[in-house]
Amino acid sequence: MALITTNRLFVDVEQNRAYSQFGSFSIAAQPFFIEGDQCPVELSLVRQTGVQGSPFEQVPFDPTSTFSLKIGTTTAVATSTTTTTTPSAPAVTVTNVVPFAGNSWQVDRVVISPDPIGGFFTLSDGTGTTKPISVTASALDIRDALLGLGGFFQTTSVSVRQVAQFAWEISLLCNFFGSSVTLTPSGTGLLAFDSRLMKLDMTTAGVTTLLNGAAQVEATLEFSVDTSGEVQTFLYTPCTVINDL
Repeated sequence: MALITTNRLFVDVEQNRAYSQFGSFSIAAQPFFIEGDQCPVELSLVRQTGVQGSPFEQVPFDPTSTFSLKIGTTTAVATSTTTTTTPSAPAVTVTNVVPFAGNSWQVDRVVISPDPIGGFFTLSDGTGTTKPISVTASALDIRDALLGLGGFFQTTSVSVRQVAQFAWEISLLCNFFGSSVTLTPSGTGLLAFDSRLMKLDMTTAGVTTLLNGAAQVEATLEFSVDTSGEVQTFLYTPCTVINDL
């Protein structure tokens, strides 16, 4: 069996396309699904605004509608689902990846997950709390917020690097602080996407039929919305179905 991978798609409801992240015109990579898995797909609805600097806006899910996600071809549906769940709200965590040790650097990783649409978080060292830090903060922004705590947080004792869109590593010079530092996060200011998680069952007989013994085949991923009997297809895009080992 394969590792669990969630295909995250920002579906443009007016353009029949999916983007890789919110606010980006970058088209999402072609989704792939592996036979035998339960394959989650997280969907967010967006539309273009035509406004420079804020090119997209969220489109809320209609709670009265039925959502359908399926994989297949023009002749057969391999697997489909109408079951949706709402992902958990975003939260910020701090994990120590390099512990305090003598004359080296203590390293903590700050991660926001699931992806937020916006907002801010804070970090506290037990004696003070940083100013609000934007989810789009650069490494320099976070370093400046920590330096604002004063005390042992000085330019020579704090280093920050960004390791992913919503992840940063904070290095603190151990011999400068003299003891380990515990950074406590607060994510009360984080804003969640209005998204839905749908899981495709790749164990069906239809998947086996679609593959027909091939290592992989090309198919179509279709996402549609049924509102009071009126069906609209918001996404009709190529995907790859892979034969499990």
